[in-house]
Amino acid sequence: MNKGFKTDQKLSKMPELLAPAGDFQAFLGAINAGADAVYLAGDMFGARAYAKNLSKKEILDALLYAHLRQKKVYLTVNTLTKNYEGKLLYDFLKPFYFAGLDGVIVQDFGVFSFLHKVFPDLPLHVSTQMSITGALGAKALKEMGASRIVPARELTLKEIEEINALGIETECFIHGSMCYSYSGQCLFSSFLGGRSGNRGRCAGPCRQPYSCENSKKESYLLSLKDLCTLQMLPKLIDAGISSFKIEGRMKAPAYAAGVTEIYRKYIDLYASLESFQDYKVEEKDLQTLKSLYLRTDLQSGYYEKTKGRDMVSMHSPSYNKTDDELLKNLTEKYCRNKIPVSIPVQVSFVTGEKSKAEIITDNPEYAGPIPARIACTGEEVQKALNAPIRESDLKKRFQKSSNGFVSFDIEKLELSEDAFLPVGSVNALRRNLEQAFEEAFEAQYANREIEMNSEEFFSTPKTPGAGTSKAGTSGDIIPNIETPDAESLTANTKPLFRIFISTFEQLEYIAKSVHEEDSICIPVHFFNPSFFEKTDKILAGSPTEQFYAVLPSVLRSANLPSLDAAFSNIQKCRKKCAGYYVSQPDSWMYLKEAGVQKDCIFGDLALYSANSESVTLFADKLNSYTASVELSGAELRTLNLKCAQIMIYGRIPLMQSANCILNTTNACRKEEGFTFIKDRTRANFPVYTHCTEKICYNTIYNSVPLSLHKFMNEIFSLHANALQIRFTNESTAECESVYGLFHSLRCGEKAISDPYPFTNGHYNKGVL
Repeated sequence: MNKGFKTDQKLSKMPELLAPAGDFQAFLGAINAGADAVYLAGDMFGARAYAKNLSKKEILDALLYAHLRQKKVYLTVNTLTKNYEGKLLYDFLKPFYFAGLDGVIVQDFGVFSFLHKVFPDLPLHVSTQMSITGALGAKALKEMGASRIVPARELTLKEIEEINALGIETECFIHGSMCYSYSGQCLFSSFLGGRSGNRGRCAGPCRQPYSCENSKKESYLLSLKDLCTLQMLPKLIDAGISSFKIEGRMKAPAYAAGVTEIYRKYIDLYASLESFQDYKVEEKDLQTLKSLYLRTDLQSGYYEKTKGRDMVSMHSPSYNKTDDELLKNLTEKYCRNKIPVSIPVQVSFVTGEKSKAEIITDNPEYAGPIPARIACTGEEVQKALNAPIRESDLKKRFQKSSNGFVSFDIEKLELSEDAFLPVGSVNALRRNLEQAFEEAFEAQYANREIEMNSEEFFSTPKTPGAGTSKAGTSGDIIPNIETPDAESLTANTKPLFRIFISTFEQLEYIAKSVHEEDSICIPVHFFNPSFFEKTDKILAGSPTEQFYAVLPSVLRSANLPSLDAAFSNIQKCRKKCAGYYVSQPDSWMYLKEAGVQKDCIFGDLALYSANSESVTLFADKLNSYTASVELSGAELRTLNLKCAQIMIYGRIPLMQSANCILNTTNACRKEEGFTFIKDRTRANFPVYTHCTEKICYNTIYNSVPLSLHKFMNEIFSLHANALQIRFTNESTAECESVYGLFHSLRCGEKAISDPYPFTNGHYNKGVL
């Protein structure tokens, strides 16, 4: 890392300061306090559905207000989007696009693909919800059209520098709340409360108390302290990060203003210093930050470490008391009013001629973007009978602002000594000039290209000969597919099962018991040098001719050597590897660069497919995809399921976390395996500790498995590519029971009632 930029070099590398706005007051506070850009949401598609957010007019006003100051506005379109919602996207974005929207922050792959096709001049920023954890994923999205990556918050500075080396912008969080899970890989709120974080409605179950294993002591194991990087700001700047992002669209306007003000101060301070060592943070500024919506305490995040007990709040997830007087002062100073930009003008009030006002475009003191010549004429200037117009009065009239966007500073004035014009006429001339300026300013974006055939996107696939019916919750028109009796399923239509295992005990059982039409899916770390011989021997005794390897849910650059070793061993296996499952763009790009063909790559659970556009995109890059577990049965029918796999049994992975439950509780075993946590209802949530990797992580699973055995005839009728049975911590006997149940249903037997504790998940109603 470069430690010694000269001042001019530093200035060329100064990052954008990006602040949050949950409403228009917060937007004003952020811009007025010194933000270079603001990210905000409209009344749909934003990942903070419970924020006030901005109306259409407020967003248009925000764009004009920001652009007049050479600032930028980014719109969050960062939720998983269903087909019926996607159809609204074109009309929602079009007015902002032609008002100069500077970028959109996107999670959904289908939305990303749609925007790239329909709004080609709109910069696309990959949301942290897309879970990009390294240069491989960033490269994949850059090839797809991204201009900026918001990487996972868990990345170290070294990993961020590896992304920067690709020549793509990075936008990294520097302050605010931290999620325990990798963003976009959390279904905790979705399956515990029916409110999906992927759709902006997280209920925050991670902020509840849990106990680990057999301990009766509860603590806030999943609640991270708030992020504050003020003291390490020079390191972040020198790392080449393009944009410093403050979290907090759910917080008060004064928070956006106050945090922005302080970070602006220290970014500018570092730019002015000759030496890294001269950078110092005043204690009073740290105390100010601690007075603005702080959760327990501050910590510096993952930039220089991969996990840590000191990052977890443990004793309380609540916000400390804020300083009411500070909030009041910040609100009054920054958030109440627009501060108009002063534009230089020349004005003519000559007796007997029409009054004139024209914007001066060559004033070197005004650095703002001024469109081509703008001039207005008003009423004829009269001869004064009593009091003529005074220069000071004219200047005051022109310095007023009708709507807070611009005011005019008279630099050149031609004024007859006996000139007179009513006050209303002077004001009308000023207002006309304001309107002409704003219209000309906004017209700069009128030539943006657009694809007009937007109606073809987010369309339900047509089923030949099928009628249609209304979906229960989404409003989509869905194919009315008849549900056959199980007995009518022939050998040719019998669905295939993909059986995912997590332990060697499960592998040994499934390898011997798997039916010839089914396949085993094995975690890729089973092929690491320490496990390979055992895995290969078990597979050699299996009747199946092939297997599938499942790449990790989180792929970090430090773990690539171990993946390389496993990948090499897979080629040596006595059984054939028929393909690989991937959960991230990082894993997909790893396989692509390794020469694996598209037909051998399968989208896993976290590579979300929630609409027809994501399905179309993945059809070009994958053999098949795994349908999102947040879709209802009715919503599944709005997708092309011929290239889909559907999970029918298994514990849903609720979180993937860079932090470690056992490390936090001082009980780390430094080995792969299961532990568990309990909530206040004493429900057990299995936790798999991926501890053989250089950068380890935890997977937290639901307390009961999803099981769709009651709906299998309906699911069989969907003719999906394959159906998934996913085992986590089940014993051999439990695996035998579950696999036997679903095989009997496939063979036409009737379902038995409640064979084990289970959940239907979102199959009946979908998710909010």
